[in-house]
Amino acid sequence: MNNKFAVIDVGTNNVLFLIARKNNNKLDILHRDTNISAFGKKMQDGYLNKTAINKTKRILSDNINFARLFTENIIVVGTSCSRDAKNIDILEKWLKKIFGLKYNIISGEKEAQLNGLANITEFREFKNIVMFDVGGGSTEFTYFYNGKMIYNQSLNLGIRRLHNSQDTDYSERVRTTQKALNNLVLPDFKEFKMIGIGGTVTSLSAVKHGLQKYDADVVHKSSLRNSEVKEMLDRFRRMSNNQIARLMPFDRYRADIITTGTMIVKEIMDIYGKDEIVVSDRGLQFGILYQEEKDLKDMLF
Repeated sequence: MNNKFAVIDVGTNNVLFLIARKNNNKLDILHRDTNISAFGKKMQDGYLNKTAINKTKRILSDNINFARLFTENIIVVGTSCSRDAKNIDILEKWLKKIFGLKYNIISGEKEAQLNGLANITEFREFKNIVMFDVGGGSTEFTYFYNGKMIYNQSLNLGIRRLHNSQDTDYSERVRTTQKALNNLVLPDFKEFKMIGIGGTVTSLSAVKHGLQKYDADVVHKSSLRNSEVKEMLDRFRRMSNNQIARLMPFDRYRADIITTGTMIVKEIMDIYGKDEIVVSDRGLQFGILYQEEKDLKDMLF
């Protein structure tokens, strides 16, 4: 097994693509990309629709064929939408038949753990951390105390999930979010840094900095204040999707869901009583590559 790896994260809304070289405990990023698949859009009665499946297949084909220019070590991971879908075997069988690859569907708790592995080396200066990742189908929380991961929790709270059930009723989406967050086990340590992961917080940071093109060097380890998140939420609610898309050309296809994602981030900050979060653009893909060698091989073969 060579030291180059490709990791493809099939989420409920996006397909994230990473190619990196493992250099001891360091990762050298060779390529990163994201594509909107809307995999879980209009998912009804637990079944993915044909359009979403075919679009996701096209994205995966492009990613896998490109990855094989670099390496045969390709890991494909499915998260919330894949856990829920009753017909996910369509994608599993296709991936195995066409590309000979395993489809690794991981639990929400595993997602949270991998988020932790991805970020703990990035934020060594913080001993106590509450980390959250707002996704399309679920939101993961990871707690660190004195530099050690002590707790993981996953809630069935996601942007696409909310849109599928309350597409036009914003107030009901807020109520559903607040109800879900009431199931959180809050930390018993009072002082901690809060770190946000995922497309919503990285997009909010990019909008805050007025980026026309996404720049990880600007976004990663930037900060968002509660007042800034609230101002952007109020602004998005007054805008059309086309207006929002012009505001964020680096990810214009997120325009239809950014308002809901921002609302979830605001509610999370409120329930933890946090005035500020630090932004990370390191997700579970990085955590996968920081795993023990045995766990990494299990996802390959």
